[in-house]
Amino acid sequence: MLDRIEKAMAAIGIDDASIVGTWKEIVELESYTRDPRAVEVLGTYLKSTFEAIGFNMEMHTYENAGPLLIGEMGEGDPSEGIILTGHMDTVFKTGTLAEIPFRVEDGRVYGPGVLDMKGGINLMIYISKLLKELGYTKPIKIVICGDEEHGHAYSDAAQKMQEACEGYKCAFNMETGLVDNSITVARKGRIEYEIKVHGKSAHAGANFADGINAIYELANIVVKINELNQKYEDVTFSVGIIHGGAISNAVPHLAEANVDIRYYNTEDGARIKNDIEAICSSPTIPGATAEASINSMFPPFMDTVNGSFYQLVDETSQMLGFGAVTPAHLGGSSDASYLTETGLPVLCSMGAKGEWNHTDREYAVIASAQERIKLITASILRLENKAL
Repeated sequence: MLDRIEKAMAAIGIDDASIVGTWKEIVELESYTRDPRAVEVLGTYLKSTFEAIGFNMEMHTYENAGPLLIGEMGEGDPSEGIILTGHMDTVFKTGTLAEIPFRVEDGRVYGPGVLDMKGGINLMIYISKLLKELGYTKPIKIVICGDEEHGHAYSDAAQKMQEACEGYKCAFNMETGLVDNSITVARKGRIEYEIKVHGKSAHAGANFADGINAIYELANIVVKINELNQKYEDVTFSVGIIHGGAISNAVPHLAEANVDIRYYNTEDGARIKNDIEAICSSPTIPGATAEASINSMFPPFMDTVNGSFYQLVDETSQMLGFGAVTPAHLGGSSDASYLTETGLPVLCSMGAKGEWNHTDREYAVIASAQERIKLITASILRLENKAL
């Protein structure tokens, strides 16, 4: 099988030079998650790229979020269909490219979003081309969202992705590949809370006793939230942002915090919400009030239906000489969570391998691109007429 795949790759010019060339083009179309129009420019580029391969493409646009691309190629029963999915938005603000330009160095590529996850998006192009060259005619669906990095807070992309995947056999989520050759079979869910505490302003010298200090009350809440880290197993509570007050000589009437919570199962999710609400509804300082609202949320990606799919990919990796893969359970969230909620077998971290997502050190290993193209293509061929 490997010989057949490599001959097809050579026939259509899939090599490191071509892969790095389109990688550069995609990275240089900056797509900061909170700049929807910039993400839309990349979406338009990808739409035309996949249309040139033979996909029928749709682009769903949103006022305050990047677009959602859905494309289909092939024919036949969707239950034999394969999904390649991912996101085109990044955490890097528009203009970062000037500070961290795309570059190739020592077998690695660098640049904003080069790994998370423009590397995976780039591979989707070549996997699709290769399957077409190999005469693969069963349904292939491309699902690429433009607002994953802020949790689809301003779009219905998560729901549309679930609807698009209904009835298909399985999905490869082309998120960041892991350098230890593991494949993600489970991820923690994520809830981001915004907590606002209201007190009463007063002059800190002349009327100190008349004030209700919102920062003091928020500090009490932060301590209580931190104590929840001891209550649960494999759940983390992290207060990442705090704001409060305007000047030092006034008792602050408002203080705010953002809390990141990670959890592995849906039952804990319900308990966590009850705990946060209980803490915020029980003020320590008389007269202070607090409210908690959810800014964004990912359900957990639970390893309930991925066993046979994972086993097939592991066998394929060994068959091709890439070695055994190992199952990973990660704390970071991804859209695999939404897809697996539908009962669809999903494997995550199937993109190019690398490290240091969301930092100026982010890189991807060039050699891993061809490896993953071959692995995923061979796995798709082996999935034909095979139940999972």
